[in-house]
Amino acid sequence: MMWVRRVFTIPFILVFFVLFAALLLVTQVNCGLGSATFYADRLEDTETYEFLYDTVVPSALDEIEEEQASDFPIDVDALKQEAVATAEAILPPEWLDETFRSALGAVLPYILGDKDEFSFTLDTRERVEHATDVIKNETLESDAVASLYDDGMSYLAEQLVENQDNLPFSLDLAEADVESALKEAAPLDWIKPQASAAIDSALPYFTRDSDHFTVTLRLEDRVDAVADALVDLLAGEETYDYVIEQIITPMVTENIEQAVNLPFSVTLLQDEIATALKDSLPQSWVQAQFESIVDAIAAYLKGETASISVIIDITEVKDDAVAALAHMADQELEALFYSLPTCSMAQFIMQLQGLQAGEIPNCRPATVSYEEFKTLAGVDVEASVQEMIGDDIPDQWVFTEADLRSAMGADNEDFLDEARDAVADGWEYTDADLLDELDRDGRDTLEDVRDWIANGYTFTHEDLRELAEDNDVDLEPFDDAREHVHTARTWWWALWVLPTLCLVSIGFLGGRNWKSRLAWAVAVLLISSIILFVGFATAYSSYGEPELQEALMDAGDYEGLEQDLAEQGNRIILNSVDAFNSGLQYKTLWFLIGSAVVLIGVLAWAIVGPRRGRGAPSGLF
Repeated sequence: MMWVRRVFTIPFILVFFVLFAALLLVTQVNCGLGSATFYADRLEDTETYEFLYDTVVPSALDEIEEEQASDFPIDVDALKQEAVATAEAILPPEWLDETFRSALGAVLPYILGDKDEFSFTLDTRERVEHATDVIKNETLESDAVASLYDDGMSYLAEQLVENQDNLPFSLDLAEADVESALKEAAPLDWIKPQASAAIDSALPYFTRDSDHFTVTLRLEDRVDAVADALVDLLAGEETYDYVIEQIITPMVTENIEQAVNLPFSVTLLQDEIATALKDSLPQSWVQAQFESIVDAIAAYLKGETASISVIIDITEVKDDAVAALAHMADQELEALFYSLPTCSMAQFIMQLQGLQAGEIPNCRPATVSYEEFKTLAGVDVEASVQEMIGDDIPDQWVFTEADLRSAMGADNEDFLDEARDAVADGWEYTDADLLDELDRDGRDTLEDVRDWIANGYTFTHEDLRELAEDNDVDLEPFDDAREHVHTARTWWWALWVLPTLCLVSIGFLGGRNWKSRLAWAVAVLLISSIILFVGFATAYSSYGEPELQEALMDAGDYEGLEQDLAEQGNRIILNSVDAFNSGLQYKTLWFLIGSAVVLIGVLAWAIVGPRRGRGAPSGLF
């Protein structure tokens, strides 16, 4: 009746096969999808962190650039590359992988219901301190920063040239000259250590090692450089015109009448006097005086002097101007003399004898020259010009602080005092200044950031639930799912009792003795494992993978960053399913190898055992 018993093994074999296949799937789901390592490995296998820096961040920067177009002439490509390199140096892929594994290892047990709470703390302090080192030692020394500096100075020069109408006097500055002056005043080699020092000053405040910070920008050593740059920049015709219009002309108008009536009916107008003074001022002389004024302002700003007082001696200039005016008056008197009607010498002498001082005769002899007339009449034009004009023009002009403030305009009346204080004490920016710029919410956020940096950023189950409630997410289904998943994961192993009982039943029904019973059970397990191993591989390669490929989103429907993300998402999905199937095959392979080893052992036992006992081998089947 053995054949009848073995016929009854068929239903058990079929049931075992179905249960075995189903439990292999359930086991892989539990061990694979329920493991934080599974998800982390998928990101590592698909090089997602590298994709983040190679594709996502550059694409995001490109889109930001397009959405926020600016006239700022920066080399976006160089800056973008350095931004990506800096981000990758601060948050390297290895650190992102480690952090994701740690975070998922803390959160996943809560999601699966294995724990009722979780807490994950990110060591932000270590990252912030590392970030400052990267910025100081790498980013600030990069070519991108040098390029940004050049672009920034070029942009600032362009803005200054466009707004030069707001300056105290008219200028026609070239952008290249302004840019050169700016770079001379604030070179990159000076800016970089200032930025590094600012980072060092502010860091203890953000790590809560200190409750205050003061960023100080030392300006004293830049005053002379700024002065030199200013002198070079303004060494042009516009400065010369400014000196004439704002200094010389007012000096004439304040001391000279609209018209000066010289003796012998000669009149010099105020404009003629101003022009004579201007013609006596070479541009080199004006530039020298301008340099003296700038040096005096620099000394005042540095606190080396208590006030600004630059004495400009114009005696020599005035003498040249008086000579020019005398020549002009002499020419006018000469023209007037030769325009007189002619008369006899006797009439001319008679008129000279009756002339009052400063009067001119009504006629002239044809034989008397202008020079002879001046000698006969005792005319000294230069002396008259000196007396009536030269003596009224001061020998010197004093440029004072009041003149500087006036030149700067009413809108900038406090600038000089602020600049002097900044040079003396350095320009300072403190935590108080930062707080003044923030509203109440901003201050609260600042304190939260400081806490996160100092103590690490901690995210717990309470934060998760609060976040869900703030977004009106109903957590009841989530909690129910957690409970069901936990229950299933707790008792899933018990399901293996059923296929085990099936194997036991197959063994007892199909075997004659203990060896054959074990052989029957192991043989069924081996054959089932072989069928499932081949079946899983064939089904996935022939049906599962093509269907999955077809079901994936078409990245061609998107553009830019969305397309990149879609492609990477497809890669992650394919890798995840492939890893799941590989894990399923791996588990099946272990059953196959194990059952094969056991079956070989049973066969060996059946063959070798009886021989040792000198009996005939007993049949297995």
